[in-house]
Amino acid sequence: MIPLLRLLALLLTLLFGQGAIAQVEHPSGTLQAFVALEGLAGSGQRHLNDDDSWVNADLIFGWTHDKFRVFGEYFITAEEHDLERFQLGYEFVPDTVLWVGRFHQPASAWNTEHHHGRYLQTAITRPSIEHWEDEEGIVPQHVVGALIESRRPFGSQGGMQVSGGLGAAPSLTADDLAPVNIFGNNPRKYGLSVTARIAFLPEYAGTNSVGLLYAHDQIYVRDPIALVKLLSNHATLSLYGAYVDWSDEQWRVISALYQVELQLDRPTPNERFTSGYAQLERHISHELTLFARLEDSANMQRSRYIALFNDHSGDIDVALRRQIAGLRWDYTRHQALTSEVLHVNSLDQHAYQLRVQWSAAIP
Repeated sequence: MIPLLRLLALLLTLLFGQGAIAQVEHPSGTLQAFVALEGLAGSGQRHLNDDDSWVNADLIFGWTHDKFRVFGEYFITAEEHDLERFQLGYEFVPDTVLWVGRFHQPASAWNTEHHHGRYLQTAITRPSIEHWEDEEGIVPQHVVGALIESRRPFGSQGGMQVSGGLGAAPSLTADDLAPVNIFGNNPRKYGLSVTARIAFLPEYAGTNSVGLLYAHDQIYVRDPIALVKLLSNHATLSLYGAYVDWSDEQWRVISALYQVELQLDRPTPNERFTSGYAQLERHISHELTLFARLEDSANMQRSRYIALFNDHSGDIDVALRRQIAGLRWDYTRHQALTSEVLHVNSLDQHAYQLRVQWSAAIP
């Protein structure tokens, strides 16, 4: 990890250094950190499966010079530290950027908005279908390759946002998806990932959007245990989704519905399941926000693919359905306290949970 830390130090020097290069070329940079402390109590679970850590930090850094872009995200917990994203970009026309590197696949309604930083989302947890690969995530979320992002005017005030990614999809191990690492060894075989997102924006520079999502991932099985359980050397995962993220004065709704189809080697039968969620938020004052979320699924309990992610450890790995309610208190600038109660049904158990979190953005 030493070369990785040296790279981070170099990037920070580029962002905020006052050397001769910065004085001549006038680049602009940003650096922001999101930190969180969490606690969990309840039945049926011993660990925080949402990042599986009671403390975490997310460092987002970027650098811009003329049409060139550098962007990255470095996530740190007590158990791990990983360069989640590292992208080099070029804005070849206004509001259209071509990136190369490791990026979040655009066919996620939640993660493209909230990323890894807990402060950025109102709730403590993210929907189960949106979990990262190291959180028993069942849908690939990190891709290494090329990503194009474009926002174009549509109508008198609105816009269309289009994103498309092409690269290497994660491979399947005994109990999780393993994406390509930017640094270090990648001994597994990786298949092709094609992802896309198209969204309508009622206001070109606004945050409201509604859109369609698509992903097509070739996932190779390189673990003998996973091969025995799945009875297939690889799986072709196709995702079709629709989402809405809409705010109106004190109200906000975030909702998504996914259909996932898996093509497996013959004579193994193919699989299909659906998963969706709806989160409703209500600002009852400038500092307080009430929220509730419903998550549900169909046919996931019959899937051999889903069963791979259940390690029978007594923790909740894959949630078939969840009901969540909570309160967030933004008690001071860039700091918040959040409490959340959950009822969770997994593949083989159900649990009640109480979570509390302190989160902050720096600066």
